[in-house]
Amino acid sequence: MLAGLRVLDLSDESGFLAGKLLGDLGADVVKLEPPGGDLVGRRAPYLRGEPGPERSLAWLALNISKRGITLDSTLDPGRPLFRGLLARADVVIEAGPAGVLDAQGLGWDTLAPDHPGLVWCSITPFGRAGPRAHWRGGDLVVVAMGGNMKVTGDPDRPPVRCSMPTAYYHAAPEAALGILMALHQREDTGRGQLVDVSLQETQLQSLLSAPGQFARQRRPLTRSGARMGRTREIWATRDGWVSFGLRGGPARVANLEATVAWMDEHGLAPEWLRAFDWKGFSHLTVPDEEIERLEQAFGAFFAKHTMRELYEQALARRILLAPCNDARELLEHPQLRSRELFVTLDSPEIGASIEHPDFFARTSDHAIGLRRRAPRIGEHNAEIYGELGLTAHDLEKLTAEGAI
Repeated sequence: MLAGLRVLDLSDESGFLAGKLLGDLGADVVKLEPPGGDLVGRRAPYLRGEPGPERSLAWLALNISKRGITLDSTLDPGRPLFRGLLARADVVIEAGPAGVLDAQGLGWDTLAPDHPGLVWCSITPFGRAGPRAHWRGGDLVVVAMGGNMKVTGDPDRPPVRCSMPTAYYHAAPEAALGILMALHQREDTGRGQLVDVSLQETQLQSLLSAPGQFARQRRPLTRSGARMGRTREIWATRDGWVSFGLRGGPARVANLEATVAWMDEHGLAPEWLRAFDWKGFSHLTVPDEEIERLEQAFGAFFAKHTMRELYEQALARRILLAPCNDARELLEHPQLRSRELFVTLDSPEIGASIEHPDFFARTSDHAIGLRRRAPRIGEHNAEIYGELGLTAHDLEKLTAEGAI
């Protein structure tokens, strides 16, 4: 889909996924690392727990579909190499603290006049301009200041964030979409433009209906933990958790009745529950004592089954229930397996074959999906610098000078 386009990926981890998405779409994405490798981006956890930059699981997952080179553009020998790479690029992805490349004279403001067709994407914690533009902020800061942590966790405990840096994973698709829109416009105008992505602003989508609720009620939402309002939403099972709403209304009556019938088959629906009038049930008005009694009955039933058992029966009985899947469950998921979502990429250099989720969409006209495993440090130096006319001797000299 993007065959023939060259992307220079200058990003830190907050932009890794954006480059991967463009690579999956067919662009030639060249990942630049400092000489010796991006040892921050190649972080733990490591494959099989064995430390080493080539074994970083974050790197192996987020830099698929890219070629990789090393370059220090701050050194005199490295600056002309960077400009040579830039002259062949359609897109640049810059991600990290604002103003780093600008301070080196290698940012958008300096280089754009000489490259009018270039699309430059800047991913920063708080955008390129404004009162917080030069504030530092990783995932923890961004999900807090973006509002996500405010509504995540139990109400009687401190707020929490996801174990993975989700702020980066929300921003990356937004960045890729902005790049595609800029490329589309370039078809008509011949000119590139700046795509300015704020990690904090992309947190808005993670809040779901919270902004609309605030606009309507004019009061901030509070954390509800495993509950949705007055009733429990997350329930413990024999091996994990499921989501099930104990709420009334026309859309849920048949769901609740089917669940009670299922519980009765296992002898876990007391007489009062079998006779319960679900058509008149409202979780908004029922007394607290009644909610507690219902939750004890449903909770005891869910706790006796595995997530897989509950989900399979929920599908068969048309019950609104979903498992809270972890990575193990996703890898074993029958539907994902039947759709061949996962592909295996061999990495013989580290003695591993790793399963990865393939691209989330397929079309009849274009091959979309993983292109290659993540690059090793400087793996494609000879290949890509050879395009600039550099010889093996040139590369040896640049290596000795610390430029690549």
